[in-house]
Amino acid sequence: MSDYHMRKLKVLGKRYARATTMAHNEALNAIAVELGFAHWKALTDAAKAKWQPTEDDLKQAEAFVCDAGAKTNGDATNNDALFSFEPAFEEGQLCGHWYQIGDSLGDVVVSGKGWDLRIPEAPLEAPIVEIDERYSETSPVNDPNFLAQLLEIAQARSKRVRTQMAVDWPRRSTKADLDGVARHPLGGGDAATWYCHSCDAQITGAQAAENYWHCPNCGTHPLNIHPVPFDDQFPGELVQTPDVAQRQKPEIRIVEPRLTLRLDEETVATLVRCALLEDAITVNERLGAIRAQISLIDGQVVWITFDELLWPEDKKPTSARAVATKLGLEVEQEISLFSEPFAWPDLGGMTANTAEYVEMLLNAYEEHGVIKR
Repeated sequence: MSDYHMRKLKVLGKRYARATTMAHNEALNAIAVELGFAHWKALTDAAKAKWQPTEDDLKQAEAFVCDAGAKTNGDATNNDALFSFEPAFEEGQLCGHWYQIGDSLGDVVVSGKGWDLRIPEAPLEAPIVEIDERYSETSPVNDPNFLAQLLEIAQARSKRVRTQMAVDWPRRSTKADLDGVARHPLGGGDAATWYCHSCDAQITGAQAAENYWHCPNCGTHPLNIHPVPFDDQFPGELVQTPDVAQRQKPEIRIVEPRLTLRLDEETVATLVRCALLEDAITVNERLGAIRAQISLIDGQVVWITFDELLWPEDKKPTSARAVATKLGLEVEQEISLFSEPFAWPDLGGMTANTAEYVEMLLNAYEEHGVIKR
C-alpha cells in the first residue's frame, strides 16, 4: 500500500505541473512542502526510512492540487483525473454590490450595475474595466479597494480557465524545454522562435508558452502565430515581454453601452441623400442626388450643392427638407458646375427609366465615341 501512496503522490505532482505550467520537479517540491517537508528529496528520504504517506496525506495533496483547478472523482485508482469546467455564470456580492462572473472564449468577464471587468485569456494583457458613463461618478469600481478585491476574484477564475487549457494542451505548449522549444497547441509543430503574422514580431518559444500563444506585442490570437515569418525578407524584431507591474494595472474606460445614433455629418448626409433620391424623378435628378455635395455647417444647417446640369435650379428637395426638419436642421442649397459623369447630360432628363437611359447612352457612345470594358 505504501508504494501505491507514493505513486499517487507522483501522479498528483504531474497533474499539478500541468495545471500550473511549472517544471515537474518544482511541482513535486510544492506537494512535499504542503505535506510538511522542505522539498521532494526530503519526502523520499523519509519514505525510505519509517515515514509513509497516509490516506489523510493523499487527501491533503489532492485538495492542494484541486486549488489549481483540479477535480478528483473519488476514485484513487484513476490516473486520468480531469479538471473542472466552470459553470457558465455565477453570482455573488462584494462590499454590498451584486455581480455576475463567467467566461467566454478564454476571457473572464465580471459584470455589475453599470460596469464590466474583463480579464483577457492572455496573461500578459492588462485587465479592462468599462464603466457606463451614466454611472461614471457613482460606480463602485471607482473605489480602489473594491476594484482590487474584484480583480482577485476575476484573476482566480481566469487562472482556473487557463488551468483547463494547460490540461487540454500538450505539455510542451505551456512549458518550453531547456532549449526554448515550444509546441503550438492548435497547429502543432515545434520551434524555439515563432512569428506573429499580425504584427510581424518574433516571439521566443518561452514567451509564446507563457502568454498562452497570444502575441506579447499586439495580443493577437494563437492562430496568427506561426513557425515561419510572413515575409522571409522582413522577419520582424524580437518582442520584449511587458513588465509584470505594467500588465497587471487595469485599463479603465468610460463607455456608452447603449445603441447610439450619432448625428454627425456623415449620418446626416446619408439620410438627406436618401431623401434626395425620393425627390428625384428623372435619371438625371437621381444622378444629381447621388453626386450632390452635402455638408453640415455648425451642426445647424445642411448645405446641399447640386450639379446644375443634373438637378433643376428651381426644383425644391421636399423630402430632404422634411428629413432635415425631423433632425432639427435648416437646409440651404446652391447650384454649381461639376465634371460630368457621362456625355450628353440631356439624355438623363428624357426618361425616368434607368435601363432605357443606359440603352440611349450606349447607342450615343457607339455612334459618336468609344466604349471600353
